[in-house]
Amino acid sequence: MIIPYCLNIHPGETLADIRSAITNYALKVKAHVAPKDPYPLGLRFSAGAVAELAERDTLDLFKEFLEVNSLYATGINGFPYGTFHGTAVKSAVYQPDWTTKERINYTMKLCSIMAALLPTETDGSVTTVPLGYKAATDAESERAFIKNIVKCAEFLKMLYENTGKRVALALEPEPDCVIETGSDAITWFSRFYDADAVVRDYVGICLDTCHAAVEFEEALETILCMEAAQIKIERVQLSSAISTTVTTAALNALSAFIDPVYLHQTRIRTSNGDMHAYSDLTDETLADAARYTGGTLRTHFHVPLFFDGTALLQSTHDDLTAEFFAHVKSRGYPMEIETYTFDVLPPEIKPDNIIDSLVLEHEWVASRL
Repeated sequence: MIIPYCLNIHPGETLADIRSAITNYALKVKAHVAPKDPYPLGLRFSAGAVAELAERDTLDLFKEFLEVNSLYATGINGFPYGTFHGTAVKSAVYQPDWTTKERINYTMKLCSIMAALLPTETDGSVTTVPLGYKAATDAESERAFIKNIVKCAEFLKMLYENTGKRVALALEPEPDCVIETGSDAITWFSRFYDADAVVRDYVGICLDTCHAAVEFEEALETILCMEAAQIKIERVQLSSAISTTVTTAALNALSAFIDPVYLHQTRIRTSNGDMHAYSDLTDETLADAARYTGGTLRTHFHVPLFFDGTALLQSTHDDLTAEFFAHVKSRGYPMEIETYTFDVLPPEIKPDNIIDSLVLEHEWVASRL
């Protein structure tokens, strides 16, 4: 069983970027993990790359490029709309959100691309922002979320009727977003599913196991709860977060993970079960965290799945148990390796090159499947 990795680890702002990433990285990873077999790709297209694919024959040529190289698409990461590398992303990654025409138009175009690239008789999904960043939304936003999600679901139904390809929209819970936990997803979707059958058929969840771990949710338990609520799990992103016991030494070690590019939402759970939330990993966060000595701190910093931790900093990859993998595999949920932070990893835990890192992640997953 070959699991794709998400190409958001590479720049994908232009179609040339994406082809370069596939040629220079994905094909070299394929040579290690699937030299004789077709190799799945978790694609990522920015809004700019989507505009390029709308040009005459460009999408057909891209599909031919994949086929010639024995590659095929399994899903598209539609979460980041614009630039995702080499510049400050932070909370801008949630914009435009699901209150806007830009987000819905971009997402529907991605879904059309996904349908065109999907192998025959294969389902696909497009992941997306979990509605919006909570701090940037208000009471008026909820009506827009519902309206636009329904519109997208109706588009996906029409797409299936026209192409025979089922493409689902997969909202990805993330800390500090409108849907940030599994419990939030169950509350929001259960209400929505009762009201609209089309949404129930074409909209589900992408469970990112790093995000769940930051919220102190166990991945398998979260999946079981979603299944009990009849929420479709359209993709499982395999990823892990940094976890540590709060001590002066651990907080000093965590300072190496502060970076200006991505948002690293941080949570601390104390011995009595109290939760303390921080919107990012900063010097100020670490200074305040010192008040909770002995508590468990987790931060939304995707570290490679094979990272076993150091004397001070651990990984949440132990949440991805044999039972977790057995259940996900038995249900046929599409899986994807999703560690996009290679460029901002501290030197002491950063592998020599990105290809070696990706191969090691594949091997880590394969050994558990």
